[in-house]
Amino acid sequence: MFGFGIVGLLRTIFRSRSLLWSLAVYELRGRYAATLAGSVWAIVNPLVLIGVFWFVTAYGLKVTFEDGPPYFLMVFCGIVPWIAFSEALSGGTNSVLGAAYLVKKIAFPMEVLPLVPIVSTVIVHAVLIVFLLFIMAVNGLPPQLHYIQILYFSGAMLTFAAALSFVLAPVNVFQRDTAHVIGAILTIWFWVTPVIWPVDNLPDWAYAIIRRNPLFYIVQGYRGVLLYDQPFWFQWPLDLWFWACTLFVLLLGSLLFGRLKPHFADVL
Repeated sequence: MFGFGIVGLLRTIFRSRSLLWSLAVYELRGRYAATLAGSVWAIVNPLVLIGVFWFVTAYGLKVTFEDGPPYFLMVFCGIVPWIAFSEALSGGTNSVLGAAYLVKKIAFPMEVLPLVPIVSTVIVHAVLIVFLLFIMAVNGLPPQLHYIQILYFSGAMLTFAAALSFVLAPVNVFQRDTAHVIGAILTIWFWVTPVIWPVDNLPDWAYAIIRRNPLFYIVQGYRGVLLYDQPFWFQWPLDLWFWACTLFVLLLGSLLFGRLKPHFADVL
């Protein structure tokens, strides 16, 4: 039953892939349509956030890593995937509620809606990764072939965000407080993920808990591949835990979305 739900979900998404891409591009353009700089703000805003966190933690709080690459590169490698995840999840949660005009259309494939923010996030995320690689090259870490492994962690992070979106998007239609709750959870989630602080500072018992956080796997994966020349499987067997969590959430999301989808138009 669960497996059939996922297969049906993926089949619908695949058939509607052209529509999904068009909606994602339209969503990204529309977000900044009335501004002078247009979609450039989609890149500028994350860069400003990265700069602020780097300055505050490096100079205000004086957070440092004991060894390895410069601290600001550690921060950059942590914030880039976090920004993509938080934006994808926030957008995915509001995706169905914000597209009421499409939900009410006959035979519209509503399964693509939670993925529209995911795809638009991919576009911005790709630009930020290119900028990160440029900054690394300027600081003596030129691009290497094994950097291509970052595609695995990017795909894993966006898959997890998509799975959560299929759970939260239908819930948000019926319970409008969901988006606000997710905003609060993301704030807590940011600070319990080693985005701007060194995980080596944790005692063993805290490390054992924090590493169960799926975003721990992603952030450490980015740093391992880009800064420490490690293969993408260097965190094994944490890979099993991450994909087990992702698959469980995706199973739940496919069931929940399928059950509630027929009632979207009535509620909206």
